[in-house]
Amino acid sequence: MPLGAVRRVIVERSDPVLGRCRYVADLGGERVAYPMLVARRGDRFDAIVENRLPQPTTIHFHGLTLTEGQDGAGFEAIAPGASKTLRFEIRNRAGLYWFHPHPHGFTAEQVHAGLAGLLVVTDAEDAELDTALALVPGNRLALAVADARVELGSLRPYAPSAEDCLHGWFGNRALVNGALDAQAPVSNGWVRLQLLNACNARGLLLAFRDGEASVPFHLLGTDGGLLAAPIALEQVFVYSAERVDVAIDVAGRREISAVSLAFDPRHQARGGRLAHRHPTREHYPPLAAEKVCAPATTRDTAVFLPDGAELALFRLGVTGARGSAPPPLPAQISTLPEAAAAADAAPRRLRLDFDERLGFLIDQTPYQMDQIAFSVGRGAREVWELRNSPISMPHPMHLHGFGFRVLRRQGTFGPARRLASQSSGRLPTDLGVKDTVVVWPNETVWLALDFTLPEDAAFRGRQRYMLHCHNLEHEDGMMMLNYAVL
Repeated sequence: MPLGAVRRVIVERSDPVLGRCRYVADLGGERVAYPMLVARRGDRFDAIVENRLPQPTTIHFHGLTLTEGQDGAGFEAIAPGASKTLRFEIRNRAGLYWFHPHPHGFTAEQVHAGLAGLLVVTDAEDAELDTALALVPGNRLALAVADARVELGSLRPYAPSAEDCLHGWFGNRALVNGALDAQAPVSNGWVRLQLLNACNARGLLLAFRDGEASVPFHLLGTDGGLLAAPIALEQVFVYSAERVDVAIDVAGRREISAVSLAFDPRHQARGGRLAHRHPTREHYPPLAAEKVCAPATTRDTAVFLPDGAELALFRLGVTGARGSAPPPLPAQISTLPEAAAAADAAPRRLRLDFDERLGFLIDQTPYQMDQIAFSVGRGAREVWELRNSPISMPHPMHLHGFGFRVLRRQGTFGPARRLASQSSGRLPTDLGVKDTVVVWPNETVWLALDFTLPEDAAFRGRQRYMLHCHNLEHEDGMMMLNYAVL
């Protein structure tokens, strides 16, 4: 669905018993539930967002460069029954972006309820790659992979225990674009998959199988679009909110299964309690009339697979006769911009901490919505050093407003370090333009950032943005900070 065709977005609860919700796009008469939006760089969005939930909400277009007023970070949530107009231009590179709620204290519940939509941005380089791969109709797919708790064939409502709020809400089944046991027909040749990890907290070690045999693939892009050149892989980490763009040659195969392989999740924190501390939660009901961060029961703990457990994701059924061999991948697939030059000043150091009373923190500081942790100058170039505590767990850290480049990693634990096939200890998903990066316990990651903003009037004056953990239970537990661009 073209982004510019949407006139109104209705955010509504579709199943009060299970707390399921949906986005409905109004095209000026026709209404489409669970829309997948498509845009070209330079297209504009101009629509009214109408909140029909019993809770405040926002729409955050994850990864896009937007003004504070359009970013949807939760500073000005849309109250139940209220509306807000969103107007902006797509300025980012082609890639897979997405939109989801971001109201402080309610994000995990609303995203889990089904409020996660895909935005595919295209441009000339993107189209050239499709042509070079000789993609046939149906062989390019955009997929949002989430997990849910399923019992006796039915989804369980969101009701995290205190332990869930500490470690994250994990399911036992995968939902792909909202469907269980998802499968898609594809034709022989190259298949291009743009995949989002839309799980609240689960990391995915993505791999493909033909029976018991591993199926190799090529990484084409990450969060902010195409890499300069494809990378041959057999598995790749994709943490919450990260995206990968991959190409698979399915010629001569009948069915391919996508799976998250087992891995060590490194959940080192024990004994704490992470509550959803935002005070507005006290004034609005849960979506499914269930308690949040309550003591666990046996029934609650029996229906989820822990982070790092193997999980079946989806299947691709290959149809049609095998033709000639598919064309080779181009050696270069984009003019990826260079990383911002290193700043003259020392890196800005940010610490990811765990406190047994307060939960996860950034620089040992509890989040306050009206406080600015620091300011940066418009057009400044900085290096940020993110260091995670040894007594912690993986934190997928998301930056609003700007993409960044991962410079290097240090202290990466063994199994993850063995996948660091790129220079400076980086993982394949560290390459390209990023907006989310996972930081393992006891690991330090250095990022290059360029705080240049567009020159038009909408971006004038102070712009307030956020850095936060995209484990959504950690986000609702206020593992966030605000920063300003002046």
